[in-house]
Amino acid sequence: MLVEGMTALAAAGGAGIVQAAGTDVWTALRERVARLLGRGRPEGERAALERLDRTQEALAAAAPGELDQVSGRQAASWQTRLEDFLDELAPEERAQAAGQLRALLDEAAAPEAAASVRAENSGVTAGRDIGNHGGAIGRDFAGPVTIGTPDRPTPPGAAPR
Repeated sequence: MLVEGMTALAAAGGAGIVQAAGTDVWTALRERVARLLGRGRPEGERAALERLDRTQEALAAAAPGELDQVSGRQAASWQTRLEDFLDELAPEERAQAAGQLRALLDEAAAPEAAASVRAENSGVTAGRDIGNHGGAIGRDFAGPVTIGTPDRPTPPGAAPR
């Protein structure tokens, strides 16, 4: 039986997996979770990858009104998987695996990882602040748009630049 701290970590892990699905951090998180759960066994890693893919597919297929319910089920399922995983380890292995799980959850929750920007036909949706470092942010552009130093015609009588 797991101590309360490990159960809380498994719950955070389940929630973190579900929150990361479909975001920019998903691929890296998915691979690291699979490696952790596989514990050096290729078949274990493959099984974890398949489960993670099914989670992402279930979340992507959920209707907007069902997303919270599907997310809750998926998070609970991953919590149980992580609890079982941690419970089966020897105490020293459990401590090491818990540290790895905490580290990958921290990385996935970092501010730069949490920023999500999506551009579609009708505009841009941002999950966090958008920094503009020399680009253009706008709604409707008609005609050519130049970002950076525009090409200027050479004045008459001057040497080309």
